[in-house]
Amino acid sequence: MLKGLGDLGNLMKMQKEMKNMQRKLKKTSLEGESKDSTVKAVVNGEYHLVDIRIEPQLIRDGDLKKVEKNVLTAVNDAVEKIKDFSASEMAKLTGGMDLSGFLK
Repeated sequence: MLKGLGDLGNLMKMQKEMKNMQRKLKKTSLEGESKDSTVKAVVNGEYHLVDIRIEPQLIRDGDLKKVEKNVLTAVNDAVEKIKDFSASEMAKLTGGMDLSGFLK
């Protein structure tokens, strides 16, 4: 008669763990950089850019296109790192099940 209650308890536990994971991811920040390391960008778990650093020499060189390219590369690198980290952390919790639709 009460067989399903164990499953309900497991679902509630998993929901709590998911919320804890989401809080952890929100607090996480990772750094990406341009190929030549002249630009570094930090993105948090909510995919917001929280910091960017540009080597002064890159600005002094006056190559605007290079600055723009390096900024894009660094930001994209940081975004990819945080995406990979988030996916890895979620996989630990879900045992590899894709629950991305539930996290929006």
